[in-house]
Amino acid sequence: VRTYNAEKRLPEVLDHLLAQNNAEGLQWEVLIVDNNSTDRTAAIVAEYAQRWRQDSQIRFLCEPRQGCGYGRELAMREAASEALVGFLDDDNLPEPTWLAAAYRFGQEHPNAGAYGGNIYPRLEVASPENFHQIKFLLAVGDSGEASFRYPKTFVRRRCPVNPGCVIRKQAWQEAVPQHRRLWGRDASRSMVATCAEDVEVLHYIINSHWEVWHNGEMKVWHHMPARRLEPEYLLKTARNSGLSAHALRLSKLHPWQQPLLTLLLPAFILLGGLRVAVFYLRYRSQLTTDIVKACLFQRQIGIFLSCFATPRARRYDDTPGQSQQA
Repeated sequence: VRTYNAEKRLPEVLDHLLAQNNAEGLQWEVLIVDNNSTDRTAAIVAEYAQRWRQDSQIRFLCEPRQGCGYGRELAMREAASEALVGFLDDDNLPEPTWLAAAYRFGQEHPNAGAYGGNIYPRLEVASPENFHQIKFLLAVGDSGEASFRYPKTFVRRRCPVNPGCVIRKQAWQEAVPQHRRLWGRDASRSMVATCAEDVEVLHYIINSHWEVWHNGEMKVWHHMPARRLEPEYLLKTARNSGLSAHALRLSKLHPWQQPLLTLLLPAFILLGGLRVAVFYLRYRSQLTTDIVKACLFQRQIGIFLSCFATPRARRYDDTPGQSQQA
């Protein structure tokens, strides 16, 4: 569970993990990775550790570098499990059967390097009209009850939504390179071109011999406070989503193929600019009154700009900072 300044959010997540059922015989732990919080997050974890369930354990790690990618990398390195590692954020509420469903699916699909489930929104205020068109921006997605394998395509590639996603440690070690471009936004949100780090990781796994699946029995609720549906937040999130587009294109390719994409960069710039212009001309009268259309427009702008703002690849150990365990 990656967390940042979540003294008000984290208890609800931990309560849902305490309520996991059908876990008899499973060896599992909860690893809290604090992404440099300044509130009482550590104290809250210590309080829960005093009354944690006997068939599991809870551990606390501190990752001082801001960015979701750093927290997840530390979690994968420090997790006691040599098989499966599930990822939640501090606003993700797994249903009571999530743990058992995740473990059972991993046992039944040994070639699955990663798999995710259905993510439902838990909103504090009403969503805007046509919210379904932008729900992916807020890590929400319902792909149905039936399980299926994601195809290894380049165009319109799909992969699981991050909350509740499970990754096999062996697949991570074999398929995910140490040098990656996307590590997540920092607290100041200055690293706007580096979000979607979870998607980059899943692309690398899809590229490998490992399979990536959807498991409809894994269900998580994404708790979103009112501020996440405010126009300023939605528009910034949409722009940041687009800014990662070219880095994600590169992550769909094997290293020897990536230089070929550089040759096609002028075509992507031209196509991106054309799509921005067409979208604006078609919906310009609605951009100030329809937040969904405004978000989709900002994402198109971000996709266009991503050709000029692709971050360089770097390793987890390249950024100064020291992880601490408590």
